[in-house]
Amino acid sequence: MMRQLAILAMLLALSFMPAAFGLPDEAVGRVVSVVSGDSLGIEMLIGDARTKDIDSIKLADIQAPSTVTAEGKASQKFALSLLKNKMVYLDINDNNNTVRNVWSQLICVIYLMDSEYRPVWPPVNRILVEEGYAKQNDDPNNEFDPSAWWKPPPVFPPGEKSAQLKAMLEEAQKAEEMALAEQSSNSSLIGSSKSSFVIGGSKKGSVLEKDSTSGRVSIGYRK
Repeated sequence: MMRQLAILAMLLALSFMPAAFGLPDEAVGRVVSVVSGDSLGIEMLIGDARTKDIDSIKLADIQAPSTVTAEGKASQKFALSLLKNKMVYLDINDNNNTVRNVWSQLICVIYLMDSEYRPVWPPVNRILVEEGYAKQNDDPNNEFDPSAWWKPPPVFPPGEKSAQLKAMLEEAQKAEEMALAEQSSNSSLIGSSKSSFVIGGSKKGSVLEKDSTSGRVSIGYRK
């Protein structure tokens, strides 16, 4: 009975949550290119009908300087250090007429993930603004309200994609370990196995594993 009441309370809370938050995990991908501070190439690991296998992404409601300028180059360099080869969650603009912009980029708010595959607050869009590498530029044609990025972290309902992603990565790691073991056996070499899929781009886990003053916290999937 208590569990049912807790679930009901959570659903009621979500019904009053601003739509600006959306859902942080509509898709999951790996950042394969950083075109500029606000434009990325993402290889989708878990996509949906709106995404391509490798998709061009525009970070919603922010504007980074042109890469022909020194400021733009600095913005691109920061985004590269923060995102290249990282796995991210994507909250995709749900307004049907503006899912993509005129350059066919998917409009998204993206989140890095922690070592337990949870999206981390704040979104990358806000991080770029806070660090001075992009300006907030609210587009009324999408679903997002960037002012919500500076509010306390929302609590999202449990999502299926974290478990789906974990299973996918474990399967990939097992397959690679088997291939390395077979190669080692055939060549009589002893080596250590490595996974091609690593959170945050290193074995240490997410770039977000910092001290408590970083201001970044995991959101969603809370029991």
